Amino acid sequence: MNYEKEPLHISTSVPNGTYEVTVTVTAHEDIIFTILSQSRRFMAQDINLGKGESTDITFNVSVCDYHKNNEDYTNVNGVEIDIMCDGDFTALSAVSPVNIPTVYIAGDSTVTDQPAEYPYNAASTYCGWGQMFPQFFNTGIAVENHAQSGSTTEDFKNVNFTAFKDKIKKGDFLIIEFGHNDQKIDTLDAFGGYTENLKYFVNFVREKGANPIICSPINRIIFQEDGTLLNLLGDYRTAVKNVCDEMNVPFIDLWSRTTEFFEAAGAVKAWDYFWGNGTDRDYTHTNDIGGNIVARFVANEMIKNNVQPIADLIKKDMINVEMPKHDSSVKPQN
Repeated sequence: MNYEKEPLHISTSVPNGTYEVTVTVTAHEDIIFTILSQSRRFMAQDINLGKGESTDITFNVSVCDYHKNNEDYTNVNGVEIDIMCDGDFTALSAVSPVNIPTVYIAGDSTVTDQPAEYPYNAASTYCGWGQMFPQFFNTGIAVENHAQSGSTTEDFKNVNFTAFKDKIKKGDFLIIEFGHNDQKIDTLDAFGGYTENLKYFVNFVREKGANPIICSPINRIIFQEDGTLLNLLGDYRTAVKNVCDEMNVPFIDLWSRTTEFFEAAGAVKAWDYFWGNGTDRDYTHTNDIGGNIVARFVANEMIKNNVQPIADLIKKDMINVEMPKHDSSVKPQN
């Protein structure tokens, strides 16, 4: 669903912490709306409401300071809600603190909260899967995404991590996905600095009584003539699996899931899931459509690995992914 209007913004000043938020939407005509929180994290997507109807949407939000590489430390002072809707409606929000686990996310541009321009077009809006992830949870857990574009494991360890490493508590989670930028740095090769940094994160969060989860990096959609994807990140997938096997960490194999999915789509249809604007294409970064698919992969892998209590809190009716079909007679125009 695309939206023409700027979102309605609702801000509530609160300190860092976890909160239960209820947004009450009343439709004055037939509407479709989407609720975002914080830095464009999806909490409810494309909800239909008839004229005169009201609905309550309840979800959990994490409010947390952040520190991005090459930027100043940023204080976050409240719950920020945006409602995308082209129709006539009113909305109210109620915010109350709750003591629940937080899922922190460490990663790069394929994971981060990406901004949007308005009018909003899902196909031409960059999206990290981490910002799509919260909508798949029932209440009882909050998602806090600290991933940053361009980040390596080393960047994140030295900068981004400092904003929340002392906030991680017993029962929390840290999901980790890197590789796209590490592979550009000699000292962060898959079985060298990259592996050592993954082990650092695992050991740190376990000392806090929290739980590490590591994802292999999503694959780029650079196709070869035989219809398979060029293997640019396979070593990083292997390195993640090795660390998970050695340290008994849940392994979320996004490299394999995305490779299988995008090869099934083919070199033309795969573009539907990655940022594009006319003939301009991006082969690394998903759009909002693709980010939603990858977030579903993560949710499914959490259930497969029986990561508790995350697995029990996932809205299982929302995470099905159908394998795409493509016409092999259609050739890419690049």
